[in-house]
Amino acid sequence: MVSFNQMKKTKTAAESFRIALLCMLAFMLPVLNSCKKESADVTDLLSSVPSSAGVVVGFNLQSLLEKSGCKVDGSEITPGAEVASFLESRKDVKSSEREIVKLILNGESGIDPVGAIFFTDAYSSYLTVSIADTQKFTDFVEKQSGQSFADAGNDVRTCANVAIKGAQAWVCVSSDDAIDNKAIANYSTLAEGQSFVSNGFASNISTMTNDIVGWGEIKGIMKAARMYGEMTTVNLLSGMLFEDAASLSFTMDFLKGKLESSVSVLNSKGKPAKYLLPADKIDVATVKSIAKTAQMYGAVCVTKDLVKKLEKMASSFGGSSAAEMFNSLKTLDGTVAVAFSDDDSFGDNISGVVTTDGAPTLDLMSLISRVAPVRKEDNLVRFSKGAVKGEIDVEKSADLLKGSTMGVVMDMQSKMVNAGSDFRTLAISLVPASGGIKVDITVESADDSKNILLSLLSSGAI
Repeated sequence: MVSFNQMKKTKTAAESFRIALLCMLAFMLPVLNSCKKESADVTDLLSSVPSSAGVVVGFNLQSLLEKSGCKVDGSEITPGAEVASFLESRKDVKSSEREIVKLILNGESGIDPVGAIFFTDAYSSYLTVSIADTQKFTDFVEKQSGQSFADAGNDVRTCANVAIKGAQAWVCVSSDDAIDNKAIANYSTLAEGQSFVSNGFASNISTMTNDIVGWGEIKGIMKAARMYGEMTTVNLLSGMLFEDAASLSFTMDFLKGKLESSVSVLNSKGKPAKYLLPADKIDVATVKSIAKTAQMYGAVCVTKDLVKKLEKMASSFGGSSAAEMFNSLKTLDGTVAVAFSDDDSFGDNISGVVTTDGAPTLDLMSLISRVAPVRKEDNLVRFSKGAVKGEIDVEKSADLLKGSTMGVVMDMQSKMVNAGSDFRTLAISLVPASGGIKVDITVESADDSKNILLSLLSSGAI
């Protein structure tokens, strides 16, 4: 058996979150068929997260367990058949994921199934939970690690990368060596102004109704992902698209047959950052007309106001050449959509439509004809080449883009995506909301008779 101190020494923030997500998701497996939403109060745990944290993610466990048919008696948790099967299938896998999953799932671990918080601070990442039975938790960790808890001062006891103070535990998921006991002592005694509770977004996590709710400072996320070289580009783009873009927030819900997630850009006050481009909505009926089936299609609403805004932005970088390019687009005024087949000749099977003001210029017609032969149809310009076909029913799936200003739908089993047989469709759309913009992500599984989380686990995606 792999012990806590035998695992890989260091991990990136993304790997650390993946481990935390895996154990929390596995913990939620017995409750996957419930649709009712109840809030989970993790305020106490959140008060031990420093205000300097770059990423904070809350897991709504309590409401899920209360709505489930699983057996929960205090800290006693009897995993469902699916969880037991998953753990059994990985019993010989030597990984930190399996060890932490056992920590969460095992009824002998003594963890209180109320809620959990994952956060990053400086270069370390932690998962913190409440403990229902400290002796059981102590015994469990010592058995897994092969080490013993020792007094580290300030009422903190540590064992490998696990620390306990009072009825709260911390697991350092970014390193498997000794946990920083001084950091834990500080976290447990934070004043309100020093903790994440003082953050404007904190209440969204402390009383969340989604399965998972997260927040991350844009600079902190890029630092954690080690995207130092892209920092300038991201700052430039965010400044062009948003007013006072400071952080990102996200929600995630695991449902029967699909995963629904949403990401929003927030300002320094924790409110939706103002989106600086015109964002009219796609006409779904127009999208449905581009093809009967496809392997991938996308759409965007391009109005005259958007073209003018983009032209002004581009002119500041490209001068007269950029202005000339946008001159051919000045008669665009509505939904632009295009569908593709999935084959070795990607551009040879294509079908699409461009909405105009009714008087498309010769420049626009010439530009579109470079892609495929064109024909006018009232205020629409249609273009097509070859035969577009695929596994996605365009008419049925186009509603996934309803209310969005831009979006794409693709077959996850196609050559382009190749996500495996467990998943069917991926839809990503930009949706205007509260003066800002959010990115909605929907993943549909091939088997809609069970919760998609089971498909994610069985496929090895998490």
